[in-house]
Amino acid sequence: MSETAFQIKNPSVTLYAFHLCQDLTQEPEQLRPDAERLWQNCAALSELLAIPELKSFPEKLQSQPTKIPITSRYIKLLPDNGRLKYTPLLQIEGYPLTIEVYPLQIHDTYALDLTLYYQNLTVSASQFSHLNPQGCLLASKIQASLGQTLVLYAEPVGSPQEDRKLADACVDAFLSKTDQQQPFFSASGQLFGSPIFEYDNGQEKPREQCHILVWLNRHPETLKLATLTYFSFLNLLCCRSKILFAYHEARWCYRQTREFYAELEDEVELFKKLLNQPEERLEQLKQKLTQIPPKSFKYAGYLRDIEDHKTAIATNTKNYEYWLQKIRSSSLEIDDLEFLENFLTQSCQRFQAQIQVNLNYLTPGQQLFEQMLVTIRGLVEIEQAHSDRKRLENEKEIEKKQADRDRRLERTVQVVGTGLAVGAIAASSSPNSLRESPLLPPFATSTLHPFFFSFLVSFSAAIIAGLIAGLVGGLLSQNK
Repeated sequence: MSETAFQIKNPSVTLYAFHLCQDLTQEPEQLRPDAERLWQNCAALSELLAIPELKSFPEKLQSQPTKIPITSRYIKLLPDNGRLKYTPLLQIEGYPLTIEVYPLQIHDTYALDLTLYYQNLTVSASQFSHLNPQGCLLASKIQASLGQTLVLYAEPVGSPQEDRKLADACVDAFLSKTDQQQPFFSASGQLFGSPIFEYDNGQEKPREQCHILVWLNRHPETLKLATLTYFSFLNLLCCRSKILFAYHEARWCYRQTREFYAELEDEVELFKKLLNQPEERLEQLKQKLTQIPPKSFKYAGYLRDIEDHKTAIATNTKNYEYWLQKIRSSSLEIDDLEFLENFLTQSCQRFQAQIQVNLNYLTPGQQLFEQMLVTIRGLVEIEQAHSDRKRLENEKEIEKKQADRDRRLERTVQVVGTGLAVGAIAASSSPNSLRESPLLPPFATSTLHPFFFSFLVSFSAAIIAGLIAGLVGGLLSQNK
């Protein structure tokens, strides 16, 4: 059967987008720097959807309270019924399109319900292409930080046996004028009496995800029960997006930590080489003490973040189970919710198990970082103590040599001084001798002149006195 042969009534598409507006590290009244991005991107659709009034949509939002009351699970961000309704110029076969915008805050998350629908209209499934002009509703354009889900709704005209092919045709038409890679069919079920088909492209990054549900209304109670469980379904999808986002972030942290783990192994090998090079390794070890701690802190930080993401998955898994139970309590006996349960029993468990495996692999690396730092600190202290001791010994040796030189100089001064003093005393009689016996030419007499005799006596006395002074000074220095 060709795509044009699939006839549907009242087609609509609803975008459920979820964007983180607060962090755990912030005060309740503080918002993330990019918190308003979801509303701004929604307003940017004004031109593509031919709704000039949509551009001022963010200005209409009420001031957010500092904290959601404990008795409330969400707050409306617009007055009255919390919705804005527009009728743009986009038409299918002359029928006007209606667009409703419903912004909410669910605890730390902004949620956007953007619905485009036609009423009292029967068209072919190919007309779904008009409900996504230029791919404006895809994740790459909306850029919700936590992700999004698109729900394509229609009332089939043909046989139920063709529902799967009809669902495929709806998805093909919705993405026909975009460059979005076609998502694969992943599951089917029955919700509130009507068949529902799930499509996904399996991407982890929120901006690359393409998660689509095609809901074909074949039961008179479907719309009534869908309205009754609207907030349960919205919260269920919000929990799903948070779980996928937390797993994506945990995987990113894991890849970053693996890089540090590789650097750690390199540091260990370099450290082993340093142990075999005792000479001049102190400065290199000191460098390691300044280089390794920042890496160790980042490593520990990523491990902490992985633990936080694991906790987020566990928390939102419980919340997902809670909202699924709410939906199940309103479901019909003929319903099949296995496609929703599988995400809980398979995906969530697999995510948590994989994160635990990653932690088991990476945690010993943190211990190795710490052990290596302790070892390096110990070696630095030992090397530094040895270096200080050697330096002190050298300083003492220098001081000892200097003291010896000072003592030798002192003895020399004592010897010379004593000798000069004694010699001066001995020579004090020479002037009288010189007056009584004047100097004669050489070899004029055979007797020694009194002056030379006096000089020899004083010189001998100086030598003897100096020797005695040096001997006494040496004995005294040995006794000190």
